[in-house]
Amino acid sequence: MPPEGNPWIVFVVDDEEMISSTLGLILRGRGYDARSFVDPVEALKASQSASPDLLLTDVMMPQMNGIDLAIQVTQLNPTSRVLLFSGQAATQDLLPRANSEGYHFNLLSKPVPPKTLIDKIRELFHD
Repeated sequence: MPPEGNPWIVFVVDDEEMISSTLGLILRGRGYDARSFVDPVEALKASQSASPDLLLTDVMMPQMNGIDLAIQVTQLNPTSRVLLFSGQAATQDLLPRANSEGYHFNLLSKPVPPKTLIDKIRELFHD
């Protein structure tokens, strides 16, 4: 649970609006300041003015993949944590490149049960 009076800002990015809005709703119900995006470029622009505490993003999206988004968001906001999720096996091919550049992101497989998501977020904030 985020601290009282200062909810953690979570950017939820998925090109499927149903997924991004549902995850945002779940997180807001748990006290997070969750902002949902269907366009990763829009999320990147928003991160320039509102630094997310957590970027929760799908990996495979048409405009920009989630790993590239995560790298750019963490370059702008070094304290941002990242949690990737994906339902596609191709994701595994993208992670080694990010790792070789010094970026180590957590990955969950879709579909992500709400309890699993919340547990993983709590784990990220209590490292």
